[in-house]
This record gives sequence, C-alpha cells and structure tokens, in this order.
Amino acid sequence: MKVDPADMLLALARDLSETRTTLNSGMQNVVERLEALEGAEYGDAIAGLRKLLGDVVAAVQELQAEPEEEEEPDGPGTAPDWTSLDKEQCQELWDWLLTWCGKILLPVYAREVWRPCWFRHQQLRIQLTWLCAYWYWAYEKTAPPTRAAEWHTRWWPAVEKFMKAELKECGYVSESLREPLHEIPQEGDDALDYDDFADHGLTDWVAKDVARRPDPPKK
Repeated sequence: MKVDPADMLLALARDLSETRTTLNSGMQNVVERLEALEGAEYGDAIAGLRKLLGDVVAAVQELQAEPEEEEEPDGPGTAPDWTSLDKEQCQELWDWLLTWCGKILLPVYAREVWRPCWFRHQQLRIQLTWLCAYWYWAYEKTAPPTRAAEWHTRWWPAVEKFMKAELKECGYVSESLREPLHEIPQEGDDALDYDDFADHGLTDWVAKDVARRPDPPKK
C-alpha cells in the first residue's frame, strides 16, 4: 500500500499536537499541585510566625501588667503638722503622741533626760512628733531591721541631744539651778520626780490647745 507523504505528515502533526496538549495538561497539573504544596508550606510557616508573634505580644502585655516593685520609701510619709489642725485632729494628735511618749519613749529610752514640763517646750514637742512617726514606721510588720537600726542610731540620739539642751534649765531648785525655767515641785500636792511623765498642767494645756483650733468641716 502506497503511503501518501502528505497524509503521513498530517497524522504526525496531529499526534504531536495531541501529545503537546497532554504534556501541557500534565505540566499544568504538576504546577498547580506544586503551587498548592508551596502555598500550604508557606501558610503553615506564616501561621507559626503569627502564633509566635502572638505569644510574644501576650508575654509583653503580661510583663507590663505585673505591678512594679515599689521602692522603699525614704520616710514614714507626711509628718503631723501642728500648725494646720482643727479641733478633732489636734485632740487625736495629742492622744497619739501622749500614748507613745508615756508607754514607749519615757520608760524605754528617755528616763535619764525626761522632765515633766516637756509638753511646754514647743520645739521639743514637734521633734517628738516626727520621732514618734519614725518609730511606728521602723516597727511596721513588713519593715526591714535597718529602719529600727536607723531610729536607734540616728533619730533618737539626735532628739535626745536636743532634749538635754532644751530641758537643762528645768528641774528642782538647787545651787546650780536657782531659777528653773519650769520648776519641779519637791513638796506638797504638786511634788514630782524627774521622771514623772508630765506636770499637773498637762490636761489644761491640751484642752486650751484644742479649744483654740478651728472647728472641723461639717460632714
């Protein structure tokens, strides 16, 4: 059988076209599968990065939310101010100071330098007020021992020195103290000892101090 070259070429061209179409279809399928695979891999990577970033953000927010450690304050806060008290505040401050001086300061620390007229000395009363505030601050339940150490080695010695100088002209009449600034009576109903907490004028002194203060604001 005689083969026509033209028909043969036409058949070959048709076969080549079908083969090319099949190859293109196969390649397109491969490309799509590769793209899908690559997209999945990138997606997983991006998802992992997003999760890591989310964890980092959450950790930073948690650190920011944690309360910062408070620095230890330098002192017991605002010391009571005798110049700006109303009647109620004045009475409370007197009660607070008298209680501490009578139960803590005099029997434990100040017996050797105490005088019953102490409350009549304004500057001494002011110093005893902040000394009292420091003592309570030094003995808070959470206070480090350094506070108490500083109170004993710094604040109390300073006030003790002032007390000695302030009260040196007060006491019994004697050869060395003929005219005391505040005399300590030795005889009769007003007789006192050096270490008596206060002379008999304390109650009236406090009452007058409270009375001269302004009334507290109405609630």
